[in-house]
Amino acid sequence: MPQITLEITLADDTVCPISEGRIIPDGTGATTNNFDKTGSGNPTYTLSQMTLQCEVLGMATSVLDQIVEQRIASVGYLSMPFKNYYTFVSTHNGTSRFNVNSASWDRLWLAYRPTNYSAKSAPVIVNGYKKAGFFGDDVAGQTAADIDIGRPQYDIGGVFDTNKERYISNYFKFKEIETSASVPAYFQLQVNSANIPAYRMTTPEAYAMSMNAVDTYDKNHKLTLDQYRNNFFCQVYRFCLPDSDFNRLASGLDTRSVSAMGSLTTENIAACNLMMFAETTAELRLGKIFHCPKQVQVGA
Repeated sequence: MPQITLEITLADDTVCPISEGRIIPDGTGATTNNFDKTGSGNPTYTLSQMTLQCEVLGMATSVLDQIVEQRIASVGYLSMPFKNYYTFVSTHNGTSRFNVNSASWDRLWLAYRPTNYSAKSAPVIVNGYKKAGFFGDDVAGQTAADIDIGRPQYDIGGVFDTNKERYISNYFKFKEIETSASVPAYFQLQVNSANIPAYRMTTPEAYAMSMNAVDTYDKNHKLTLDQYRNNFFCQVYRFCLPDSDFNRLASGLDTRSVSAMGSLTTENIAACNLMMFAETTAELRLGKIFHCPKQVQVGA
């Protein structure tokens, strides 16, 4: 192959949180010098001392080269599948539409965020983890020396591994924003007028579907429904066969002849920023380049 160039595009500075102080937060952001109180200035970030490790396969003989040459000679090219992603951004207000044209559409990823996701903000406490509220004696009998060491939000024991602090940036806070707290939210995806699934899903059903749509999901990872709704509200629709990613199989929807027109409809979901990622399996074909000799015209 010729020289390969890798290009990394970084997000803007709005992904960085900025805090006023270092006191353990209380979850309201109203206390002076609190960790979850927005600070002044504009946060920035840089990347430095980056290294790249490239895994290659090398053999002392020319067996691998011969196998590649035989494959190209018999088929005409060497197929290299890889993942490709198409991004759609929508100010979702009930319905969002998109279209995908690919030989293998594997998954659709959806991330719901508040409309002010890019505003300057302090770090956001993940639901259930530690915040202010538990005091311990630094010196016995002296209340002035009491230290606030934090207490998990669910219970003091720290169920679901929450006996620690955890924060995320407001930029990456994915939240279910309901129009009415007394009415459940519903989600319905249509692809070329076909409903996937065939009924309107509730939030718990969408959560279960998303967990089953990812092959590498760690079943030991503890995530409550409350955390899913308030901090990690994403949905995944799978259109490929299970475990096909490990074998690089293009088993998703083929939408080359007829472009897939997608439509996401929600009920009781307030206006929000919706990021849609269409995960596809693309194919890179490698073959030999034959150089034809120049034709020389000989005059009379």
